[in-house]
Amino acid sequence: MKRLIIFLLLAFSLNCYSQGTAGDAAAFETRDVVDMPTAGVIPKGDYAVDLVYFDGGGLAFTFNYALWRNFNIGAAISAQNFVGSGEIILQNIPAILLKYRFVNETIEVPAFAVGLSTRGAGMYSNSSNRYSVASPGVFLALSKNFRWDLGSVATHAGLNYSFENVADDFFVNYYAGIEQSIGKRVAINAEYNAGVFEWKAGRTKGRGFLNTSLRYSLGYGFTLQFQFRDLMKNFKNSEEITRYFGIEWVGKH
Repeated sequence: MKRLIIFLLLAFSLNCYSQGTAGDAAAFETRDVVDMPTAGVIPKGDYAVDLVYFDGGGLAFTFNYALWRNFNIGAAISAQNFVGSGEIILQNIPAILLKYRFVNETIEVPAFAVGLSTRGAGMYSNSSNRYSVASPGVFLALSKNFRWDLGSVATHAGLNYSFENVADDFFVNYYAGIEQSIGKRVAINAEYNAGVFEWKAGRTKGRGFLNTSLRYSLGYGFTLQFQFRDLMKNFKNSEEITRYFGIEWVGKH
């Protein structure tokens, strides 16, 4: 915790006129609503590092790089018991992330992107090769930004098929999200993920996942986020809302 506080203080002491991915003055696009992908990408030659602390002392690390214009490639790995006691258990198969935006947003048309993400949310089970919440898998995402009296708002929606689907039938999942800016540095994100794959596997109540996050652009490409997850208490074995904490850094090559 002491190292985390020092890290945040150092980040805040950097150029605070530079922005992260939250607020009206954001310098970079949001690439995920909370879990589910948007049509946002990082600019060519830039890279992004994401750290998410989740329940059980877990830590998820993600690295993305913009190899070409509108094309991002990355990988992710998570560890259980990273914070606290007990043996640190690493994910045995790193996740892969690919995203290509084939239509850029205009006044009339939303942005469209296709991609692959085998990164899910929460703990990863090496025995079953799956996350607590299934990864998006193959996805199609669209995003559209608007301006109104309360700032900027971005709407997102998508379809996806996860390789963690345990059923023989072909089930396509859907999701939608919204991002509302609050001033130059703050944004509130909310997403609804139908969670078809968990429901078909008998792990949830069929309500879907409602997740929110409060995001703050700290400066110099840094964004902090506090996630409040499963607000509808969809998991069968849990009646509690889960809290995650994340740090995002977008830098230039």
